[in-house]
Amino acid sequence: MPNRAPDPLLLFRAGDHRLALPARDVREVLPLLPIARPPTLPRPLAGFVDVRGETLPVLAPALLFDGGIALGTLDLFSHLIRPHGPAATMPCLLVDRVEDMVTPDADAIRPVEAEASHNGAILAEVTLPDGPAHLLSLARLLSEAERERLAALAAQAEARAADWAIG
Repeated sequence: MPNRAPDPLLLFRAGDHRLALPARDVREVLPLLPIARPPTLPRPLAGFVDVRGETLPVLAPALLFDGGIALGTLDLFSHLIRPHGPAATMPCLLVDRVEDMVTPDADAIRPVEAEASHNGAILAEVTLPDGPAHLLSLARLLSEAERERLAALAAQAEARAADWAIG
């Protein structure tokens, strides 16, 4: 039986990292929207955005993987990647740039050891003609405790937004 072709991947840059997500995990790619950042948020949580009346948390993978760096200058090329799933536990990703959608050859994907990245979030290295990318697992990006904290912060942000709603 022939090998199944890999799924399409969404390529993007976050800080010094070139990352990829399975396209099936992505609900939508949004332009950079105004991000509200209440005080005392954990460093990798960039803040919250309003998308069609829904308050969504925004995680900065560059800060998650490179805790010592500062969030860079955001520009017109910056995007928000909104994954499928509940907003309170599947935050949007703030990325420097969404690059492309590709379908790599099956032999271009090499698994990496779970211990080789934060929470085992990097599943594989993908070799592409213009350079490698790391395949990211959204399910492993945050620990269970971090997801619980994110859900609590998202509920607080939703309540703040409701306080300011007109009508």
